[in-house]
Amino acid sequence: MENNKGKIQKIKVSEVFPSIQGEGRYAGYPMLFIRTSGCNRACSWCDTTYHNQGRFFSIADLIKRINKTKLEYICFTGGEPLLWREQIYEVIKKTLTKKHHLETNGDFLIKEDLKRFDYLAISPKDFTMATEITALLSKFEKPSNYDIKIVTDLETTGKELIPFATFLMPLTIYKPKKDLEIQQKVWNYCIKNNLKFCPRLQYFVWGKKKKI
Repeated sequence: MENNKGKIQKIKVSEVFPSIQGEGRYAGYPMLFIRTSGCNRACSWCDTTYHNQGRFFSIADLIKRINKTKLEYICFTGGEPLLWREQIYEVIKKTLTKKHHLETNGDFLIKEDLKRFDYLAISPKDFTMATEITALLSKFEKPSNYDIKIVTDLETTGKELIPFATFLMPLTIYKPKKDLEIQQKVWNYCIKNNLKFCPRLQYFVWGKKKKI
């Protein structure tokens, strides 16, 4: 992970690409994805480990790309985008005609993020952080611009985090038979427990290809 102090006018980005949001509340919406480089975690199931491969963009260049696209929604994903909070805030200030979404593990989440982003998909990775994130969110009067996404196989991954979820997403291990089994188990669990089921549309359309 690179230190970004003193580089406020630059942001390290793995890729910028238009696609369809495959997960959560906005599944099916076309968006411009900005995948930032670097993460404070190293999850064994991460499907974007290539995020560390990237280059520095100037803030001005990124603003130009966003303003040029006809797409209404911009999604900052990673890696962990909040490692680049100051730079992203600068981009948002200059692209206010767009709707800005954030996909984050929530480790660095602060109150201001709930105000700056139009929508946040928060995916905590351990019980301690899930507890801290929930405590932070409870200080807002029923905010409607976030979801807590828990990735789980209902066995070893994410099981202890289920009570925090606003929706559950089946863990993907890219073994078709096992993935189907996990999807069906999570599907049935959501029915029994009145929870939203989070799809991964990009997996069904593109499999393990790099871009979603």
